[in-house]
Amino acid sequence: MYYTYGPPNYGYRMYERQNNQQQGTITITGVGTVIVSPSIARIQLVVSTVNRSLQEAQQENAERMNRVLDILQQIGVPREQIQTTSFSARPIYSYQDGDQTLQGYEVRNEITIITEDMDGIGEMIDRVTENGVNEVISIEFSVDNPENFYMEALSFALSDAKRKAESLTEQLGVNLNPIPLKINEQTTSPGVGPAQVFKMVSTPIEPGNQSIEARLEVIYQV
Repeated sequence: MYYTYGPPNYGYRMYERQNNQQQGTITITGVGTVIVSPSIARIQLVVSTVNRSLQEAQQENAERMNRVLDILQQIGVPREQIQTTSFSARPIYSYQDGDQTLQGYEVRNEITIITEDMDGIGEMIDRVTENGVNEVISIEFSVDNPENFYMEALSFALSDAKRKAESLTEQLGVNLNPIPLKINEQTTSPGVGPAQVFKMVSTPIEPGNQSIEARLEVIYQV
């Protein structure tokens, strides 16, 4: 993890003094950014089966899902990190000349896996698709406690605003009161969520990095 400040894009408003006794204000926008590496992956997988018999479609689906669950346990995914998110069984019809004909049934079982093993995601996808999964809906990456990183970004934004204010007042030849009169938060705490959607080619999964940004409007007295 590393940190960066926002670009030195000076945005300010300055009110003119009426005389030497009256103080003015200067308004600065401060930007702070924290770059983080994702620590959590949320993976959605589907086992889908089709058969002319509903009972056989259900039985085949159950067998394939059990193989998938066994594989997940073999590679170290605890059962409590696996959740069934949807299950459905629906008839499949064909239509010809206004006539409806029952062709069979589709059974779909969707599970969601939450893992912190970023390096093992590619192997997991390979193993489960070889053993029953026929659809990977998505892979989403996030971080633990994003609010903590946002608080760091806020601190950097305040430092950035102060640095800009000091530079501007020095160029203008006026004195700066370093204690802000007012601070307006221009961003909200993020829930750093889906940043990357998975890429599937021989399944190398790269979570990459995510940025958490904070912006503050800071008013100083000069």
